Amino acid sequence: MKNLIVFLVLMLLLQFANAKESLVLNGYWFECEFSEKTAPPKDQCEMLDDDGFNFREDVAINIKNISSKETKCKKNKIGQCFKSNTKSINVTVGRSDQVKFQDSHLILTFLGCSQRFKLKNYINFIEAMPDKKKCFWTGKKHFYLKKYNGLVNIKE
Repeated sequence: MKNLIVFLVLMLLLQFANAKESLVLNGYWFECEFSEKTAPPKDQCEMLDDDGFNFREDVAINIKNISSKETKCKKNKIGQCFKSNTKSINVTVGRSDQVKFQDSHLILTFLGCSQRFKLKNYINFIEAMPDKKKCFWTGKKHFYLKKYNGLVNIKE
């Protein structure tokens, strides 16, 4: 009987050890400024794009950082990026889209079509890759996103 209990405990521990973490995005996330269409950023996502998302519950709310004066953005566009360690930012809020997280996938519903994105966790960012079956509005682009942990002020 004792051996059976030890065996069952070991089996449960192995299941927990082999269980994959299901990724869910909560909070404010911005795209890595220096990522490419299907290649991760070379700066480990230290510079963020000014466009991002506030993920909460079953929605992704589009947001835009309007307080940046950064000059080292792609194509030398001033203010269209910011450093990920910035203490606080001001954002405006855009449209909301329906999302669902399931088995480390983000499922985004837009214009009546639900697109699945596989989420892959890196040390400094998350990669969201579209599944092969694509909605008409989905491109081949992978999204490299980093959570912003500073203070967010919403401006009307």
